[in-house]
Order: sequence, then structure tokens, then C-alpha cells
Amino acid sequence: MQAMPRAPHAERLPHGRARASIHAPTAAALLALLLVPIRPAAAVMVAAKHVDVELVSDAATAAPGGALRLGVRFVPARGWHVSWRNPGDSGEAPRIEWMLPAGLTAGALEWPVPERLPLGPLVNFGYPGEVLLAAPVAVARDVVADAPLPLRAHAKWLVCNEDECVPGGATLTLTLPTAVAPETARLFDARALPEAPPAGWRVAARVERGHVALEIDGAPLALGAIPFFFAADRGALEAAAPQPFSRRADGFALALAPQAAPPERLAGVLRVGNRAYAIDAPVAPALAPFSPTPLALAFAGGLLLNLMPCVFPVLAIKALALVGLGGEERRRVRRHGMVYLAGIVASFWLLAGVLVAARAGGAELGWGFQLQSPAVIALLAMLFFWMALALLDVVSIGGAIMGVGQRLTVGEGDRAAFFTGVLATIVATPCTAPFMGTAIGYALGQPAMVAFAVFTSLGLGLAFPYVLVTWVPALASRLPRPGAWMQTLKQLLAFPLLVTVAWLVWIASVQAGPAAVGAILMALVLVAFAAWVGAHWRGAGGRGIAAAAVLAALALAVTLRALDAPAPGTRPGPASVALAWEPFSTARIAELRAEGRPVFVDFTAAWCLTCQVNKKVALETAEVIAKMKELGVVALRADWTRPDAAITRALREFGRDGVPLYVLYSGRADDPPRILPQILTPTIVIDELEKLEPTHRRSP
Repeated sequence: MQAMPRAPHAERLPHGRARASIHAPTAAALLALLLVPIRPAAAVMVAAKHVDVELVSDAATAAPGGALRLGVRFVPARGWHVSWRNPGDSGEAPRIEWMLPAGLTAGALEWPVPERLPLGPLVNFGYPGEVLLAAPVAVARDVVADAPLPLRAHAKWLVCNEDECVPGGATLTLTLPTAVAPETARLFDARALPEAPPAGWRVAARVERGHVALEIDGAPLALGAIPFFFAADRGALEAAAPQPFSRRADGFALALAPQAAPPERLAGVLRVGNRAYAIDAPVAPALAPFSPTPLALAFAGGLLLNLMPCVFPVLAIKALALVGLGGEERRRVRRHGMVYLAGIVASFWLLAGVLVAARAGGAELGWGFQLQSPAVIALLAMLFFWMALALLDVVSIGGAIMGVGQRLTVGEGDRAAFFTGVLATIVATPCTAPFMGTAIGYALGQPAMVAFAVFTSLGLGLAFPYVLVTWVPALASRLPRPGAWMQTLKQLLAFPLLVTVAWLVWIASVQAGPAAVGAILMALVLVAFAAWVGAHWRGAGGRGIAAAAVLAALALAVTLRALDAPAPGTRPGPASVALAWEPFSTARIAELRAEGRPVFVDFTAAWCLTCQVNKKVALETAEVIAKMKELGVVALRADWTRPDAAITRALREFGRDGVPLYVLYSGRADDPPRILPQILTPTIVIDELEKLEPTHRRSP
């Protein structure tokens, strides 16, 4: 439909009547003119650059308690178009601000079905011809019938052709009552608005192998029909990406390409042939088919945890207990191993439950999350310190309250075996053995049952060596026989525990500053004093127990009070003096990649022993630093010592849920990032750096 004709030689009167030039006025003609009824103001079409715009109504009057429809009519010149709500790769959707008198309320703007407008490699969504963007308007009951109602709409738009886009804007006016031309009324009914899906349709969307699958069941696809989905959200899907489809017995499915991460909802218009339907469906996460590979990786990772320095002190204590059981009957030895296994598996189940529940509630938690809390660090330091005192025979209160830690973990009974398994799990979380990162990242992206299965495999791997010795007589027979040497070994094992205490205090210093170190050290002094009081007043009955308990409670209170807040102005994680590490941010990575610069990202934490070893052994060696400087690599450090939602999300994007993680981006925007092994050597890092293109090399 073309633009409504305008009278080029007419002069507009305030009420919209055209006054022609009067060549021979007569009194009679003037009198006749005055007796003609004044017509209400009609809409005025605005002639903008490359498009005519007009405010129109489908009703002549606003009936009290009724409804009408108001719309902005765009008539672009040939070869030009205005955009849909999602303009596609370029352009901008029209914006309309209604300015209506009291008693009139406009609803949501109704968008007709757009067309695909290819522009070279790009695709836009819009209207190459005339289009009416309208909204329903409710009229209040107290609106006076036939009273003049001035209506206004402020419209902004971008009209485009194949070469350029031109912005425009105008305030459009219309006064009711007005005459409505038949062709104007037909515009409202002729709009191609999307319909609601038929009652028999079943619409679902889910992530599948890197794309979003839109599945329609209950709607067999006619032969020759090619479906296409217009996403309402501009950032949801790639506009120019093809949308391959597949027919099913009772429907069809479209494969849609997300722009970045898959959207949480898929809202828009599905065009099928000459019909179009409004679609709004949640996008379910990918449900990968269950594979035994993650379970095997988890078991191997748990097995290798036994070699990590975090777990050694606890396993040394269990080895001592196992030697002490050497002369016991086989049945009891096996029971001891199974109870230890139960303690580990129960602890891993608890960790899995906390992580799955936290993720369901939207929290950003990952492997080792409990060691991101200075209070937990302090409690573990006091526990290990108490255990060391027990091994040194300083603590031997028997049934006293202060002996609970000793009875729970030191000894040969079931309770000691179970809680040693619990403790082994707690201290294992700062370490991420090879294979563990992939397994845990996979587990926390799957349903709860799969997550629990993976965490169970981790626990089984951690407990396997000890359980194997308790169940295989040939291995148990190789253990040394109990003797006086065990007392000396027991006391020597206190010192790895004290080393662990020193490590925990260092972590607290990174997390919460010097005040935390002072608080924990004072707490350890009080713990030692409590142990001495309990031993000195061993025969004093309740007085010794009470005094020791008061001192322990005081140590706990002092520590927790000092750890209320992190030290101001501190940022965890020591940086190399030889290599300038920048703080991690996804925006910084995008900026550097746009400049064509290679980026190395170190996902680390102060409590991660593997991270600290890799830092000293590989990342901070002279040869690695020299190679990074030579190649112009920008080093970013993602410090996860304390909770950081951005780092947690970044880890999850790489399928990981813990540190360490090492990622190398080349200077090419189309190159995928490379993930380095979790255990580094200078050779491994340099070999990966050498794969960068020569164009990124710089003079040292």
C-alpha cells in the first residue's frame, strides 16, 4: 500500500481542514462555509528521510469501558526497510513511546512476522514494505464519550538499505474522534501477527552438541515446508547461521546456533510455510549420555590423591594404625579398612550434596570451596595442631572432652577409622590430582545421580590402597611387625602435621592478612595450654576437663572474631617479581585477543598445593618467563583463593570445577584456547608457547 496522498498546495488549519485560495469571496460563500460542521482532526503523515510515518487508530472514537488499537504506520521508500524487534546482524528496532491522555492505557507493542533480509554475509530481520506497529489501548469507563482526546506517540527508527542506515524520529499526533478511512482500518486486520501454537503441539528446547535444538512434536512438517525461527532476543542466536532441520514421525526439530552461551529461554517466532507461531520455551541443559569414562577418571584421580602432599600426613597416621593391627584377626583388619572407606565415601557424598544444592540455588561453588573460608582454615589448623600434640603424647586425657579429636582420628577402633576417612577427604580438597578436574567439571554439569556417582568413584580411588592392604593377606604380611619402633614413628609423624599447620596459617595470611595470622597463632597457643592443663590436672576430675574446655572455647572465639572480615586492600596470591601478572577478567582477555596478542591464564588459589608447586617448578622459572617475554605473552592470574563468581563461571566454561587450570590463547581470534596439563614442567609450558605463530614473537 502506498502512502496516503497529501495536498501539496493546501494550508493546514488547526483542526485539520484544508483552506484553498479564495479568488472571489462573497458574503453568501462565507456564510455557507461557516455553517459547515467542523471535522475532527485527522492524522498527519510525517515525511521523513526514506520513510513516511503516521499515527493511526482503528476506531473513530474512544468508547468508555471499551478498547481500540493505535499504531504507527511506516511506509519506507523502495529498497529501504525498518527492523523487527530483533534487527539481526545490523540495524535497530523502532521505539515507540505512547503519550496518551488520562483514562487510556496502551498494552504491549505487537510485532508482525518479519522477513529475512540477507546483506552479503549478514542477515537482518525486518519489513521491506509498509508495516504497522500497533498496540491495544484500554479505555477507562470514566472517559467522556465524544470528548476530544489528543493522542501522541514519540517514535524513533532506523531505516536501512543495502548500503546505509539513516536514523529518524518524530512526535506523531492524532485527535479522537476522527474519521477512519476504510483502508486504514484494514491495515490492522491485515497484519501478519504470530499465532499461539496449536493445542496439540509439544514444544521443547535443549542444548545439544554445541547448538540449541528446538523440537516440535505433534506437528508433522508438510513436504516442501522450510521452518525458520526468529529469536526475539538479539543476543540469543546467530542471525546469519543456517538452521538445519530434521523431520520426525510426528514433528520436526531445528538446530539453532547460539551467539555465545546457550540462552536460558528460547522466545521468538517460528515460521512454517505461510503460518507463524509465537514460541517461548525454557532451554534445558545438555544431557550427555552416561559414559564410564568420567567414573574411571574420577577413580584414577582419587587414587593419585594418595600421592599428594595434602593427604600424606593423614595417610601416615592410618599406616601406623594398620601396622598396629598386624597381629589382629583378619576379620577385624578388613572391618577397619571398610569403615575407613565408609568415612571417605560419606564425606564425598556430603561434598557432592552441598555442591549440587548450592548450584541449584544459583551459588558459585567449586571443588575446595570450604578452604576459601578463613574460619574453616583456622579450625583445620587447630585440629591438626591438636592431632600433632596427641602424636607427641602431650594430649592423653582419656575420657575428657578435649580428647575428642584424638579419639576420633587417632587409634585403632571403628570410630577412628571412620573419622580419619572424613579428615582425609577434607585435606584432599586443596589438591586436584590429574584427571580430577575433568571428572568433577563433568559431574557438576550433570543430574544429581551422575554427580554422586562420580564423587563416589573419587572416594573409592582415595580409599583403594588402604582397603587393598586390609583385604589382601599377601600385602598385609609384608607390613613390619609391631614393636617399640612404632612409638618413635608415631612421634615423628607429628611433624608433617605441624608442617600442614604452618601451610594453613600461610593460606590464612593470604586470605585475611596479618591479623588473621596473629589470631590463629594465639589460638594455637591456647590449644597447647589447654592440652597442658588437661594433662597436668589429669587426676583433678572435672576441674581439668572444665579448664581445658574453657581454653579451647576461648581459642575458637578469638580466632573466629579476628577472621570476621578479610584484610582491607589485600588481594590474594603472590605475583612473580620477574613477570607482571595482571588480574583476570573476561573483558581483558577479549581486549587482548582483539589486539592479536597471546594470553596465558593461570587459574590458581593459595590453598591449592598443586598450584603452588607448579608456580615454583614451572611458571616462575627463568626460562619460562624469558619465553613469555620473547613471545609477547600477556599473563593473567585468576586467583580463586577466596570466592569469585566470575572465576567460577570461567572455570565452568572450560568444564572444570577446581584449580589448577592453565589456558593459553593464541593471538588469532579464531583459534580455540589450549588447556595445559594440571602438572607442569618448564618443558611442557615452553613447548606450548613455541606453538604460537611467529607473528606474535617479540624481541627480548
